[in-house]
Amino acid sequence: MNCFFCKGSMKPSTTTHFVDLKKCMIIVKNVPCWECEHCGEILLDDEVVARLDSIIKKVSELVTEIAVVEYDTAA
Repeated sequence: MNCFFCKGSMKPSTTTHFVDLKKCMIIVKNVPCWECEHCGEILLDDEVVARLDSIIKKVSELVTEIAVVEYDTAA
């Protein structure tokens, strides 16, 4: 797989995803991604994005300020 921006090679990696929902800030650690070896651009697979949406929805219903959660591939 090649980077959309610089055409560099993409390698499997992890990233931290930040979401500001106005009522709360959610930080999801160790999110699986593809990272460009040349420019550092991050790409998320469709299934990872769907899982992130689910995590963010659940966490936003529970917290009012800030939450730091681990990406859980099993749930």
